[in-house]
Amino acid sequence: MNDKIAIELGKRIRTLRKLKGMTQESLGEKAGISYKFIGEIERGEVNPSLNSLAQIAKALGIHVSEIFPHKTDISSQFSHQDIQIIKKALKLLNRSLAKLA
Repeated sequence: MNDKIAIELGKRIRTLRKLKGMTQESLGEKAGISYKFIGEIERGEVNPSLNSLAQIAKALGIHVSEIFPHKTDISSQFSHQDIQIIKKALKLLNRSLAKLA
């Protein structure tokens, strides 16, 4: 299976795994899934069951809904630390602009 949805899902899982500093092997072990299957999912070659996705989400320490890519949610492109830095920068910018007004 090499359709667009499977490919996007695989990319999202790979991104989340890397953000957590995990290898395919460590994710597979923690999720109780073969690391080879994790690789197939990440490459969009297979259609994982909802149960497999739930196991992967649990192993990543996230809610299963976070696995599905959200095109409108740009926060998925940034780590938690990046988001905190962006928020601080926006607060500083707002303060500076308020002083100019």
